[in-house]
Amino acid sequence: MKPTHDAILLIGASGFIGSALLAHLSRLLPETRLIVPSKRAWRHGSLSTMPSVHVVQADVHHEPSLQALIADSKLVINLAGVLHSDRATPWGKAFDAVHVKLPQRILKLLDKQALIHISALGCLPEDVDRAPSMYLRSKSQAEKMLLQSGHPVSLVRPSVVFGPKDKFLNVFAKLGAFVPVLPLAGAHARFAPVHVQDLCEVICRLALHRLGRESFIPKQVEGRKALSDWDRKACVDTKASLIVEAFGPDRLTLAELFRFACEAAHGSSPWIVPLPYPLAYLQARMLEALPGPPLMSVDNLDSMRVDNLPSGKAQVLGVPVNTLATLGIKAQGLEAARDYLQSTPRGR
Repeated sequence: MKPTHDAILLIGASGFIGSALLAHLSRLLPETRLIVPSKRAWRHGSLSTMPSVHVVQADVHHEPSLQALIADSKLVINLAGVLHSDRATPWGKAFDAVHVKLPQRILKLLDKQALIHISALGCLPEDVDRAPSMYLRSKSQAEKMLLQSGHPVSLVRPSVVFGPKDKFLNVFAKLGAFVPVLPLAGAHARFAPVHVQDLCEVICRLALHRLGRESFIPKQVEGRKALSDWDRKACVDTKASLIVEAFGPDRLTLAELFRFACEAAHGSSPWIVPLPYPLAYLQARMLEALPGPPLMSVDNLDSMRVDNLPSGKAQVLGVPVNTLATLGIKAQGLEAARDYLQSTPRGR
């Protein structure tokens, strides 16, 4: 592999997924500068211990600052996302700023830079208003804008992401250690969890693809029709857009995921009581009223009114849809979480 000094700008990369991705990229592209802007750069000094990672003091919502960062980069990876916002129609201010205005601003400032945008499984850019929550509507609006922009974009739609230090299964395991009975909102919503390492693998492959260092042709997998010549060309051509849905092999309800996390961590699980929507709504409202980030909001509950599963579509707005399998990545199942969950402290 030829050494390069091209920079990659990673927006919103200081969290769980971003940290794992930076570790992947620093190993894969040791000669490439990985630029991570943050308004509170001093909080993320540990990221700078990774080779080639540079945390810089910058506000990506300030257009001149963002323009300078993009101009110095060959590739932009946008991982920015929030789970909670004030309520408004069609979405609240936080969702508007991070999910809609920020991608819009990035798109406006792109010149020859490639873009990888991390979205979410369950988006409906073909019919934004039909998405059941502010979160999904705002994410869907960003997808629609990017896919119809004419600028080549790699759009990644992960399901809920798990892995060491996640705020998903680990939270379930810790909560399950303290409560014998758990009334659970959204208990029947289904998910296809993806391991953070598998998600990072596909983002890294897309990065190499956009940098012109690796071409990939989707593979035919069982149960999927052979891709057309146009689909194959779109996935090889660095100037064409593509979508990748990132999900794992398991299909589990929220109650089953909670039970798995608790049993893996403690050998037992609380008795889970699924709540009908009116009671689930009240629970979400109460959790929203507590100080700090809520465990669940009404908007989270609205998102779970539809299953968080792969779409099964071949194209969206004329752009081909791929999966980890069609890109040659064998996704890990939920059993991969058992080792790190077993280290969760017992609370009883």
